[in-house]
Amino acid sequence: MRSHRFALSISGGIALGSYEAGVLCQLYRDLYAFNRLPDIHGQVSVSIDAIAGASAGSITGLILAQALSLGLPPELLETRMRACWIELLSLEQLLKPWDQDSLEGIFTGGVVPEVIRRALEIPPTTPAEFTEPIALWITMTNLDGVPYRIDFGRHDEHHAQAVTELYALDYTDCIPFVVTRGVIAMVEEKLIPRSGSQSDLWQAASDAAHASSAFPVAFPSQWQERDLMQYPGYCDFKSAVEGRRPDPGDPLELAAAVTPLPTRFTFQFIDGGVFHNQPVGKAIDAVTWLDLRFPERLPHTDDNGGAGRSYLIIEPEPQLPESVEQALNLHSEHAARPDLPPAMIGKILGAYFNTALFSDFNEAVKMNGRVAALEAALDELDRLGLSPDHAAAIKEEIRTAAGFRNKRAITLQRIPAEVAKGRRLASSFMGHFGGFLRRDYREADFITGRNEGRMWLVRWLELWLKSHANEIGIAPQAITPDWVLAHLDPQPIPVASDPLPDTGLSPEDLAASGWFASHEPGEPPTAAQWSAALSEAERDAILSRVEERAAVLTEAWTRLPRFVIEAALELFNLHSRHGLLHDPARE
Repeated sequence: MRSHRFALSISGGIALGSYEAGVLCQLYRDLYAFNRLPDIHGQVSVSIDAIAGASAGSITGLILAQALSLGLPPELLETRMRACWIELLSLEQLLKPWDQDSLEGIFTGGVVPEVIRRALEIPPTTPAEFTEPIALWITMTNLDGVPYRIDFGRHDEHHAQAVTELYALDYTDCIPFVVTRGVIAMVEEKLIPRSGSQSDLWQAASDAAHASSAFPVAFPSQWQERDLMQYPGYCDFKSAVEGRRPDPGDPLELAAAVTPLPTRFTFQFIDGGVFHNQPVGKAIDAVTWLDLRFPERLPHTDDNGGAGRSYLIIEPEPQLPESVEQALNLHSEHAARPDLPPAMIGKILGAYFNTALFSDFNEAVKMNGRVAALEAALDELDRLGLSPDHAAAIKEEIRTAAGFRNKRAITLQRIPAEVAKGRRLASSFMGHFGGFLRRDYREADFITGRNEGRMWLVRWLELWLKSHANEIGIAPQAITPDWVLAHLDPQPIPVASDPLPDTGLSPEDLAASGWFASHEPGEPPTAAQWSAALSEAERDAILSRVEERAAVLTEAWTRLPRFVIEAALELFNLHSRHGLLHDPARE
């Protein structure tokens, strides 16, 4: 049987998690139908077996991993995704009455874990049919950092005075899980669950996703205990520090040396997207683990006809060449003017997050080049006249020594495959928080995700099936987009121009939404643009809720008297409602 496996990298997106949920629901629906068709079953298979998630992507990834491991009906997965991203994650829920633990963030701390709990079955029932193991890597950011040692290993006499080791803190973290037929286990037991029961292990995965989605300032950070002995870098650090010989004449150094370093510690965690907003590197790690753990199911082996493996990234708003060019033009216009500190901070944050976003991509490109160069060099061994077995053994030893064992050049896919100019997502305003303000924004993005997921899959399946048509007994000319569509889930998807039942607005209308009505310069907004944007009453209600929350947070953060805070908020109120947030369409 020719099989192709996908490893997903699901980025952060805040309220754009509704778009990611739509993409994943449609992929699941279509592959569920495709793999069960009588003329397909047993000949070809296309599946998802690895997921890496950051921030919002960690929540959608966890829900999808459970569905894949249980073989859930597509309708049930969609019900759970919709409950999470459309029905429950609203501004009303996020600004519910809060407790003392929620004073760290703008939004209340109890909503996200409750939403995840409702979208999962804890513990799940055992599925009736066989399902493959699903690797799930959840990223997060450790604000305290785990100590580790960098050892250069230059201890010979010719480098007696060289610096041989450095000490640092690692602020990145990732909790890897594997889910097999609904049974979850930690690949590395870093996070300490309450017990080894399935209920507590699924709760540990939920806690990891909660920490990964704790966007700084918006949501409270999460404190979680870690088993430090599961971190190889810390073990090396601990051994090095505790193994140092103290100076017998220095009692302080002697006391410090005999005090053992902890094996457990409670750290403060926030959003995994801070360092790995598009965690394709973690998806590669997940696949490497699967290949080592289950070598009999490697998708690139000859028995599989080379049908292969791809990495699929879900990225709601990829950068376009036009946006990068526009940034250059904007910077050149302001080059002669010095920036004030607030503008500098904005640039620093933008530079940092863009570097964090694309670091994994750049590393993947370098890895592809190194793998290709290594394999080209290893092919030269075949000219030495060695026996095939001897040559294969030497090649594997060289790959292992170079750190490239089970590493292969990766093929990267992306949804959306093509991005048109202009706004396409309703939730993208207000730094991607806009979708929390109205349900129809989230509904529109869910539909857009479904359509873009389907469009990508139809095109990919057409090309993939044509490349394997002879092996699976299908005439290549018979494989057309219509043929592929006939082999996918039959449920129709609303198109972008179809009105939603609640408001009568279409996803196209809502994609041009925002705090104010979006319209062309010099032209008044249309009726649809007025309806798609927030009304004055909605904006006033939102500002009132935010001001109420701001008063509580300001009092807690600054310890200023309440009357001072109320006076400052009244000043903000005058500016926000009549100045800074004045609707230009009404001029």
